[in-house]
Amino acid sequence: MRTAFVTGGTGFIGRHLVEALLARGVEVRCLVRSPSRADHLRRDGVRLVAGSLADVPAWQGELAGCDTVFNVGGLVAACRRDDLFAINGRAAGALADACAAVDTPPTLIHVSSLAGAGPPPRGKAIRDESDPFAPVSDYGASKLLGDGELRWRADRLPITSIQPGIVFGPHDSGVLTLYRMIHAGRLHLPMGFRPVPVSLIHVTDLVALVLAAVADGERMAPANGHASSGVYHACDDREHPSYGEFGRRIAGSIGRWVFVLPVATPVAWPIVTIASACSNLAGRPSLVSPDKLREATARSWAASAAKARSHLGFTPGASIDERLRETGDWFLANGLL
Repeated sequence: MRTAFVTGGTGFIGRHLVEALLARGVEVRCLVRSPSRADHLRRDGVRLVAGSLADVPAWQGELAGCDTVFNVGGLVAACRRDDLFAINGRAAGALADACAAVDTPPTLIHVSSLAGAGPPPRGKAIRDESDPFAPVSDYGASKLLGDGELRWRADRLPITSIQPGIVFGPHDSGVLTLYRMIHAGRLHLPMGFRPVPVSLIHVTDLVALVLAAVADGERMAPANGHASSGVYHACDDREHPSYGEFGRRIAGSIGRWVFVLPVATPVAWPIVTIASACSNLAGRPSLVSPDKLREATARSWAASAAKARSHLGFTPGASIDERLRETGDWFLANGLL
């Protein structure tokens, strides 16, 4: 790999991916919606490309000469449901079309989400890639649409999709909120009284898996509907703590005690609905929403990484507790807690 194109380079996962690529001596081109907010990417080896996934034709010429494209960009939340499907779904197809139009099409590595696969099917404790995809949220459905758009184009270029569980690590604003609530308020609020097992992966381990998929990853085969070819779940499947246990583990990583207070689902629904509506009226997408509550109260998010181990030699570099401690130490060292 000599030249890579990265969407979402200003985001949490993207910035870690760019760092890893530069460490390997790879020239990186980064798609950024606002160059003024990409100061951390202004360095040797990086070329900023102004644009967005909403308008791929405007910058698709920048793909020429790239041997690998990493699609890490996307929306986690949106004020309008169709925005999720436009960026996470249809834009993935437009990006694949642009890659296929290059004289020598690059390898496309798409970072999707376990939310696009959905919980394990009834009767199974842990899902794997062969299980039917059944998302429970609009976000998950938009990610599944993206994978489907790519599969339709899998005969035109090599494509691999990575579906991570909850990703955490330095620069993660989402998990930082949990750390701050536990650090300052000694409080963790999982939704519902039923323990929901989750799949976790540290961003360093995810980036290692993404890079391993470039050379050795299975590629998607064209298919109509669900197919497991070219898809990898990404998580540390040695354990699947519940949301409540996740909060306790975060507390332990920063030397705090925490009061875990489950919020009854009937109580949570009106709260998140009102909070989401107010945020949308202000033009600010919110992670506190009915869509995210549907994910938080799903039966389970336990997934297997056996396929990634078998194909790519995937092994997390440290335990979940060690990774949580590293993350907490980073937040503390940077004055964020």
